[in-house]
Amino acid sequence: MNTLDTIYFPDTVLPAHQQLSLALFFNTIHLLQPVEGDEQKDQILLSDAGSHLFTESGFCQVHTPSRLGVDRDRFLHLLHDISNKKDAYVEQLSYLTLASLSDPASRGDNSKQAILSSLLQGMEQYSAGDEQERLALWQARLVLKIAEILDREEEELALQLIAVDDREIALFRRLQGEMKESGDGQGAEEDPFAELLALKQKMNQPRPGMIKNRLRAWSRLYLSGPMPNLRLWTTRRQEAADILLEQVERESGHAPVSLLQIDLPARISLEDMDGVRKVEQFRAEMQVPLQEMAEALGKLAMTELEDDSAPALLLPQAERWKEAWNSRLEASFPAAHYGRTPLTIHLLTGVPFSELIGERQGTEKLVPPVRHALLAVYC
Repeated sequence: MNTLDTIYFPDTVLPAHQQLSLALFFNTIHLLQPVEGDEQKDQILLSDAGSHLFTESGFCQVHTPSRLGVDRDRFLHLLHDISNKKDAYVEQLSYLTLASLSDPASRGDNSKQAILSSLLQGMEQYSAGDEQERLALWQARLVLKIAEILDREEEELALQLIAVDDREIALFRRLQGEMKESGDGQGAEEDPFAELLALKQKMNQPRPGMIKNRLRAWSRLYLSGPMPNLRLWTTRRQEAADILLEQVERESGHAPVSLLQIDLPARISLEDMDGVRKVEQFRAEMQVPLQEMAEALGKLAMTELEDDSAPALLLPQAERWKEAWNSRLEASFPAAHYGRTPLTIHLLTGVPFSELIGERQGTEKLVPPVRHALLAVYC
C-alpha cells in the first residue's frame, strides 16, 4: 500500500461537507455505485452538483461491480417513482429494506420475491437458476438507493435546522418565561420550538437495524463483481464499524487495536475550486508523513503479529505523525472555522476483509497475503 487509498462503506454517497475533509488524508476514496451511468445526465446518482468536482479532482473513484445493462433505464424510472410517490410504495419497500439480506431462507422469502418481481416487472428475464441471485442483488440495489434518498432528505433537513441555534432557542424560552412571570404572557401558550427540538433529537438517534441491513446490502453488491482489493476501509457510521469490530473479536479471539487517531475538519465547502486548492496544498506539505503512514500501515497489514501487541509497538511513529498532522491542520484549516471530527484507524487482527464478508468474484490474491484489516472510523 504505497498510497492511502480506501473504500467507503456502507454508504454509497459521501456527504458534501465531508468529501474534501477525507481527501486531506486519503489519496483516493473509492465508492460503490449501485447503478452505472452518466452522472451529468442522471442527477439521482449523486447527492449534489459539488460531487462532480470531488470526482473530477481525482479524489474519488466510483465503481459498479455488477452493471444493470439493458435494465438500467427501468431501474432509474422505478427510483424516480419511489422518490416522488413514496406513499404508493411504503408498505412494500418497508418490508424489503427491513428484511434480512443474509438470513437463511424462511417463509417470508416467497413474499419478498413476489414483491421484487412485482416492482421489477418488465425487466430482462433470466433463467430460473439465476433468478434468486438476481432478485437478491436487485434488493440490495434498492436498499442502497433508498438509503441515498433518505440520507439526502435528512442532510437537507439538517442544514435547515442548523439555522435555528440551540442558544437562540434557550434565549427565547428565557424571555418567554420572564413574560409569563410579569403577567404579559398567556401562560398556556405552547412552546413553538418543542416539535423542532424533538425532531433534532430523533435525527441524532441511530435507526435500529437500518445500518446493519445497509451493510448487508453493500456487501452483497461489493461481492457481485470485480473491485479494487484495498486493505483499508472507511466509514462514518459507528454502528457499522461496531458490527465489524465485534465480528473480528468473535472470529479471531483478539480485540481490535486502535493504532492512530488524527483530527480532520468537520466540514470544507465544495462550492468552488478554492477548497480543492487548499486540500492539494495541504497534501503537498504533508507528503512525507503521508507516505510514511501509507508504507507503515501497508506493512503492518501483512505482518504476522505477536499476541497482545501494544499499539505503541505496532506503530511507534504514531504520536509523532499525530503531532505533525494536527499542527499543520490548525495552520491550514483552523478549528474555529472548520470544526473538528476525529479519524481513528483500527487494526483488525487476524481477519482480512475478504474473510469478514466473503470473497468477491474474480478476486486476485494479494502477494504477500493480507493478514489483518485496517478500519478507519470518521465520526
